[in-house]
Amino acid sequence: MPQENDFSLSSLSGPSFRSSREGSGQKWSALVMLALGAGLGVAEAGEAEAQDGTDTAGTTATDSTINLSAVRVHGQVDAESSNTNNTSLDIGRMPGTVRDTPQTISVVPKDLIIQQRLFTLDQALANVPGITMSTGEGNGGLNGDQFRIRGQQARGDIYEDGLRDFGTYVRDTFNTESVEVIKGPSGEYFGAGNVGGVINQTLKKAHLGNHYDLDQTFASGMQYRGTADVNYQLGKHTALRVNGMYNKQDVADRDNIRTDRYGVAADLGFGIGTKTTYHLNYQWLGSRGTPDYGVPMIQIGGIYSPITSHGLNRDTSYARSFNMDNSNIHMVTSKFSSEIARWLTFNNDTRFTHYHRDYSATTPNACTGTCVTSFLSGGNSTLPYGAGGGVAYQQDGWGIQNVMMARAKFNTGFLHHDVSAGVDINYTKDNRIMGTYVNRVNDQTIRNPSYSSPGTYITWPSSGHRTADFRDLGLFLADKIHITKRLSLFGTFRWDSFESTYWSAAAASSGVQSQSSNKFSPSASLMYDLDDNKTVYFTFSRSYKPVGTDASSEITNQASVGDVPVNGKNLKPQRSDLFEVGTKMDFLNKHLGMTAALYQIEQNNSYTYDESGNIITGFQDAGTGREIRGAELSLTGKITKEWEIYGAYSYMGGKVTNSSTTAGKQAPQLPHNNFSVWTSYNLSPLLLKPGQGKLSVGGGAQYSSGYWANEANTARMPYNFSLNTMISYQYGRYHVQFNANNLSDHLNYASAFNTGRAVPQSGRTFMGNFGVGF
Repeated sequence: MPQENDFSLSSLSGPSFRSSREGSGQKWSALVMLALGAGLGVAEAGEAEAQDGTDTAGTTATDSTINLSAVRVHGQVDAESSNTNNTSLDIGRMPGTVRDTPQTISVVPKDLIIQQRLFTLDQALANVPGITMSTGEGNGGLNGDQFRIRGQQARGDIYEDGLRDFGTYVRDTFNTESVEVIKGPSGEYFGAGNVGGVINQTLKKAHLGNHYDLDQTFASGMQYRGTADVNYQLGKHTALRVNGMYNKQDVADRDNIRTDRYGVAADLGFGIGTKTTYHLNYQWLGSRGTPDYGVPMIQIGGIYSPITSHGLNRDTSYARSFNMDNSNIHMVTSKFSSEIARWLTFNNDTRFTHYHRDYSATTPNACTGTCVTSFLSGGNSTLPYGAGGGVAYQQDGWGIQNVMMARAKFNTGFLHHDVSAGVDINYTKDNRIMGTYVNRVNDQTIRNPSYSSPGTYITWPSSGHRTADFRDLGLFLADKIHITKRLSLFGTFRWDSFESTYWSAAAASSGVQSQSSNKFSPSASLMYDLDDNKTVYFTFSRSYKPVGTDASSEITNQASVGDVPVNGKNLKPQRSDLFEVGTKMDFLNKHLGMTAALYQIEQNNSYTYDESGNIITGFQDAGTGREIRGAELSLTGKITKEWEIYGAYSYMGGKVTNSSTTAGKQAPQLPHNNFSVWTSYNLSPLLLKPGQGKLSVGGGAQYSSGYWANEANTARMPYNFSLNTMISYQYGRYHVQFNANNLSDHLNYASAFNTGRAVPQSGRTFMGNFGVGF
């Protein structure tokens, strides 16, 4: 493995700077078998590093502490550094660290998650410029975490520990150490799909030493949240870590919108700190909530924009009493690694997921014509609806993935090779029944929508049943060739055999529809180390996305919509090419890191939706194209021993190509200017005496410019801006923290959908937190 940089801020600040606290039948049978035997063969590349077993007096920080202890495992930033170039990726088929990867990777480290109290994945990604959210895309309105990276869809490209996170749902961070975003096509690492990039959550893992942390939060809304994180060392190299969470929340400034979540996770680790390690992880996340499809867009002067930007109260929502978003996700992950020899490592990572979701939503649509006249004159016209008023469905699916690989380091003459090769196979099956509303009346008004709907219920007819699945078999080979001490070539080559099927009861006479695709996803990079702290690189990579890759986040309310396989047609996959030149630099003994990159993405066969969520151009008609160019800068780490910064800026510009109607228009969902900055300072040396605890303050801002929500450039979203702050105090094992977000009470929007609707975010909110750890 590439060597990690062992460094300690004690070299700058002495011992006083250290943390005070260092130191359903067959499916379920398959799950049990996986838990018992998935790791019994081969191993994961790279060896976890942990504290020596004798250093058990300290603890790792969780939600109740600001500082992380000196435990280091793959996927975590070094405990005494927030320089995200040091982040070690827990993805065996990728290079070891962010610094070693010739592609832009944005990291949301654990310290930032704690300081900002980031409870969901979308909150964490607000710190990553270049990411936007989509609302209800997917043929009628599938909600949950659906992101775009640099304007390109990434709804099925969410991973945990480098394995697919099957399903579409609101993801909580209670079991998350850090979040990594690999930007740009990444098919050479992850296979079919991934044309825009990948979002990866690194899971919490057992480590040596004992710690017990309890945490409670109260916030605007109201919101009540509690977490527990317990790690117990069972033996010299064995430990168990258990996390629990409950979150009950009325979303601030959004009437009748709730998001209640509950979760439990456990990680059992063997061989920690040795050359052979095995982690078995189980996670359950349940949710009970009400989906928020936002407010209508209003057409004024030929341009659509959110109606709340023209006087409608931001708390207005059109949720009904029969709307629901109830889910249960069970996930088992097995990670086994062994260093067979100094030059050879094997790994085997496996995941099984089962997900169930009961869903019903109300879908507002654009206010046009007489609706506009009435609204602007103070009237209260009838609400227009999309997707027939909103869909309902029951979803039940499962997925399994196994990645087995070997990594070898050897020389051929004067060339030094770092070779990885392996097999990646995954399968997903999604069963869905579309519901039929009984006694539902679409009679809400724009200004004073009714919530109660007595007598409305949902039936689940057999004619609404549909099934989709896909299977992807990938073979990959990567080689980093060191030509000289400074110059290296890095090439990856992946072949995917992908097949998807689709069946609908509404078109049962047509039988099962299927498509297959066999594609190569190559990448090539040239890397040059200017010195030990500065690297420049050039990268080309290509990814493909065949029809059917988003089985769990599509296939909703029509029998044939353009995103599913069709017999007798050669549906061309999406293709995305990345050209990127960049640099990664470290300063101040690697405590401060900087990255910079220029890139261009060329994509064809992109697909587009109408106001009801139906695909109107895509796989079946060759779609459209995108050409996106941009630049990114980031600065993360410690400027002084007490002053920490996390900052990033992104510029994105793009246009629509390969279209007879919208070619040359600006690419949608692509805000030109984006920045996020957060800085914190330890005031203790200035204000407190030794032994009186730790007092820290922090603050920052997030901004994204306005953007077009559709290809025709007729729906415009305003800019977002949020000013946030934090103060925390830790004394011994006790910790208190206060956060204030969106101090200017700016009207921000979480997401938008074409010309139809947009979702307002909360205004000014406050949060108090206290915890205890020992």
